[in-house]
Amino acid sequence: MYKKYLILILLFISSFYSLYIQADDEGFSSFFNSFFDKEPDVAPIKNALYLEECGACHFAYQPGLLPSRSWEKMLSQQEARNHFEEDITFDDKVVKAQIMHYLTDNAAEYSSFKRSRKIMRSLPSSASPLRISEIPYIKRKHGEMPEKLIVQLNAGSIANCEACHQNASKGIYDDDEIQIPSTGLFDYD
Repeated sequence: MYKKYLILILLFISSFYSLYIQADDEGFSSFFNSFFDKEPDVAPIKNALYLEECGACHFAYQPGLLPSRSWEKMLSQQEARNHFEEDITFDDKVVKAQIMHYLTDNAAEYSSFKRSRKIMRSLPSSASPLRISEIPYIKRKHGEMPEKLIVQLNAGSIANCEACHQNASKGIYDDDEIQIPSTGLFDYD
């Protein structure tokens, strides 16, 4: 009798997985992804213009990693002229407005994702950090990692999310998903 139930369960699982593999429709596949994949910690980027304009120079940070006031400050005329020692002043005001709209509408305080909520809880209401690495929650999460190790990992700083968070571009920063690159400089035994 248990064999019949086991066979039915296996048949159901294999059918379900077969549907998952064949799923091309984004809505249909995202339904299945919720069963098989990790849920993002912050909303993944869904804006091609932002990816093109900002992601061309550096990792395109998800809007949910900063509050809207930080994004507004970062794209202000004064900050854009010295965006981490680069001039990113937008020639096209429409492009700037679209990027600003995307970033501020999807900023941490408007997000239901867990990391965004934790980021907002860690920030004083008046704080407008320009660097994600300045956020108390992010500092706390990386606090045990010595600066010397970050440099030796060729990450440069904790701002290089993809150096250790292999699925950062998908919005996944879960501790279980971290892969520290081997430097060959330490004996971990």
